[in-house]
Amino acid sequence: MKIKLFLTTIILTVLLYIATTYFFVNYTRGNLVESAKNAVSQSVSVYSRISEADKFDKIHKVESIAKNAKLIEALDPAKWAVVSEEVLSAFAQDALDNEGKEKGDGKRGELSPDAKAFVDKIETEMNVINQIYDYSDTIFVADTNGNIIAKNLDGIFKGVNIANEKLFQAVSRGTANRDIMKIKGKTYLVSAAPMFEKENIIGIYFSADNIDSEAAKNAVANLYDESIFGNQQSKFYFGFFDKSSLLGSTLPTQLHESFKKFIKGNQELIAKIDEENSKRHDMEIVLNGETFFASVARHPSLSDNEDLFYLALISKDKLLEPLSSKCGTFTIVAVFLLVISLVLLYIFDEQNGRPVNKFMEGMLEIINGNVRFRFNNDAKGVEGNLNQNANMMIATILGERMPDKDKPVKK
Repeated sequence: MKIKLFLTTIILTVLLYIATTYFFVNYTRGNLVESAKNAVSQSVSVYSRISEADKFDKIHKVESIAKNAKLIEALDPAKWAVVSEEVLSAFAQDALDNEGKEKGDGKRGELSPDAKAFVDKIETEMNVINQIYDYSDTIFVADTNGNIIAKNLDGIFKGVNIANEKLFQAVSRGTANRDIMKIKGKTYLVSAAPMFEKENIIGIYFSADNIDSEAAKNAVANLYDESIFGNQQSKFYFGFFDKSSLLGSTLPTQLHESFKKFIKGNQELIAKIDEENSKRHDMEIVLNGETFFASVARHPSLSDNEDLFYLALISKDKLLEPLSSKCGTFTIVAVFLLVISLVLLYIFDEQNGRPVNKFMEGMLEIINGNVRFRFNNDAKGVEGNLNQNANMMIATILGERMPDKDKPVKK
């Protein structure tokens, strides 16, 4: 009997554990997974909308700045035609110097007063614009041939010609636009607008933001404002990459490097996403031994080869880690309840089986020939009933008078 009760208790406990695990843990796991997949999928869509809205705001801003009277006055086409050869030559030499190269005998002449005055005037106006109107990473002006004339930051753009860029060609036709550009090995999201003197285009104004990890952090901040991630912020990452490299992300260093390897090792997947244009591509990937739900979308671009992709990631392992620990807690609780149940069952069985065991001991006395043995009529409950019935049975068999209940039984 004890074994049957023990087995029944164990089976019921196991069934309760399985039911709890299935209906709570697995149900919760499913909801968390679905929520995470939706979060990364929505993130690239939300960022696309944010980027599109920002595009029109930025284009409107550069169009306004391109009409700045002092900037247009500084970019005097007649004066530029006179000093352009000298200035561009000096810029080219500066570019070589910055790269550690030398040209000819290494000697470098100073700009003539007219050339220096032209460059200083337009640089001054660019610095004023940067401090008051445009806080982008860098702003610059190009002439109608694509030569970068002036910039507000360091000299990394000196000697650069962007005539072959799709953005330059599009804006040269008279309409402001925005696109991805690579300049000196860095990727920029660039907005540009034509500068007009009367009805003639005399140059193009550019406002560029570097696509790097800082841009990824700003993107995440905008996404958090949309309140679509709930309490998943600590497990959520965002980034930008092109067809060959990760440009910037909020990933920790090891995961950042691991995703770089992922790009190189999955060029077919990158090509497929590139063909899908701006459509979202959802998948699961493993980075540095950790599984992630990922979503990727292509940024619309004028260029055929300077593509930019948005990347959103949520760690599946970190997301389900609390649930795994709860599952372990369920197991511990189930084992504890099983042990308690077995102990209580044993105590209950002992308490209820004691009268029967005592009665059986008395029956063995009679079976072994002790016909003078009598059961205790003073016992209560089940034991008392058994004893009285047994004594009556013995008296009937032996033809004896039932013992007086008030007198002690002789053994």
